[in-house]
Amino acid sequence: VLAQPALRGAVLTVLAGSLLCSPLLTFCPVLVKTVFQADVAQFSLTVSAFGVGGLLGGLLLMAVDPARDRRPLASWAASGFAMVVLLSALNPWAWALPLLFVAGGLAMTAANASANAWLQSQAPAAIRGQTVSLFMLAMRGGTALGGLLTGLTVSAWGVREALALNGLLALLAVAMVRRGWLAVPRPTLAG
Repeated sequence: VLAQPALRGAVLTVLAGSLLCSPLLTFCPVLVKTVFQADVAQFSLTVSAFGVGGLLGGLLLMAVDPARDRRPLASWAASGFAMVVLLSALNPWAWALPLLFVAGGLAMTAANASANAWLQSQAPAAIRGQTVSLFMLAMRGGTALGGLLTGLTVSAWGVREALALNGLLALLAVAMVRRGWLAVPRPTLAG
């Protein structure tokens, strides 16, 4: 799977988002409590906003033509998610956090669902199961590993600094993957 550039780009895009951006949701309680000195109501509102954004992302994807090349959408949405992580780290206002989290949920859903659709439509039938398994490993394993690594940087530097680093690294990683992934000609539909 990883030997095929058209598939590798999708897996790496999802891995970058899961590893570097998903910790935003994991460390939301720390951000809300330590940075904004807010209570459980603010935390609940912020996490709910992420879910609302995810639902909006799914609804918006239903309007995308199924024949459309999903690579640019997945890549730019992953960049949007990275930007939300960076802006959340720099944000000085508690009222803006739920708005950022709506955008984050939307971007994460658009990136991951588009990458998944691309993988399933482009993977040859003989390796489609392996491809989806690798996608799930990148998404879930990246989230777990990202939470662990971000926890170390939060302990060392603070939540804002750790999330800002994650956002910057995610922007860089997605840009590097995009450069190679979008340069690959679109393969014909797999059979």
